[in-house]
Amino acid sequence: MSYVGKDIIIFSVIRWDQPLAGSAVAVAKELSKNNRVFFVDRPYSVRDVFNNYENNSFRKRISSVLFRKNPFLEVQTGFSSFVVCTPGLALPINFLPAGLSFDFLNSINSLIVKAAIKRMVKRYHIKEYVYVNFFNPVILPTLSIYGTKNLLNIYYVTQDIRLSKYMSRHGYKAEVNALAKTDLVLVSSKNQFKRLFSISPRMHYFPNAVDYEMFANIRDSEVSPPLDLANLGSTKVIMFCGYLSEVRIDYQLLKLVCEYFPYYLVVVVGAYDEADIIKYKLDIIPNLLIMGNRRHEAIPSYLKCAHVAIIPYLCNELNKSVYPLKLNEYLAMGKPVVATHFSSDLDSFAEFIYLSGTYQEFLENTELALAEKDEKNAQSRIRVAAQNTWEKRVLHLQSLMQQYIK
Repeated sequence: MSYVGKDIIIFSVIRWDQPLAGSAVAVAKELSKNNRVFFVDRPYSVRDVFNNYENNSFRKRISSVLFRKNPFLEVQTGFSSFVVCTPGLALPINFLPAGLSFDFLNSINSLIVKAAIKRMVKRYHIKEYVYVNFFNPVILPTLSIYGTKNLLNIYYVTQDIRLSKYMSRHGYKAEVNALAKTDLVLVSSKNQFKRLFSISPRMHYFPNAVDYEMFANIRDSEVSPPLDLANLGSTKVIMFCGYLSEVRIDYQLLKLVCEYFPYYLVVVVGAYDEADIIKYKLDIIPNLLIMGNRRHEAIPSYLKCAHVAIIPYLCNELNKSVYPLKLNEYLAMGKPVVATHFSSDLDSFAEFIYLSGTYQEFLENTELALAEKDEKNAQSRIRVAAQNTWEKRVLHLQSLMQQYIK
């Protein structure tokens, strides 16, 4: 691996090949252009082994997780590469109440992850590094390894941890600790910046972005549609790309869109909760097509088939702290975007997207978006996306790193 910058160790709450890896992997890919990047996966617990045994992603790692064999994988990005590190098996302790038992067992989990990092440090001769904890403050919010030099500890906040179903139990207290200890804090939403700035003034706004080149290449080429959308004919498509979950998605609104546009196809591309499909009876809606998860590299091809892209998020406390990754991806394809007004991060896009305050307004805006014919609107959206690329975000991050290291 060639590099001209710093060695960077990223420890993420998400594994690199999970459907929701999103910003963590995007940052790793972009940083790897000029730095050696080492991406440490969230460890599997004993419970995960039973729950994920048939999962291909887990089965590829089984020898690393259970026997600590071959824990390093070099991932090619097309323009560079980064190393993924799989830690050994961890203890399932999130169910425990706060207290001495949890703290003791959590320290063991931290040692398990740290042991994997130490092997990585030795294997790749890492002498000094920048450490980035991607929203996993419970385990290793900061990193110190004997014989090496930590140049900078960075903590990245992706959402309001108090509202995370899994992490709220122990995460909030751990996050306050992380905010106090780390040298630099990044937040992906304005609401989170406002909430946390008083705790950590070393904070910078670092919103999600888009791999602009990947989307532009598909947008400007004559590629065939994905096989599962090859027979659309003249049918217009309203598309949502993202995770279907009742904590985020306004299912009543999604069903209204299907009902209001019965002759259009509403396509959802992304992972989903099976229980939600049954609970909200989404499987019986004739013009709703739920595709399931697709590789991120395939998303531009699906979006190219869309006439309108939607973000039917609930206007709740959780989404108030969300800057959706998909927003700039929609815009990079030049697609009209219709969204609920769930976050103040959308305000800067008000001129370029259809923000909707009510169900009726959302439906009317979707109708307006479907009727769009002015190519200038598409070009305006593309220009906005070109200003919100991961390349620009990481250049800003590298500037901050240099500033704080000095």
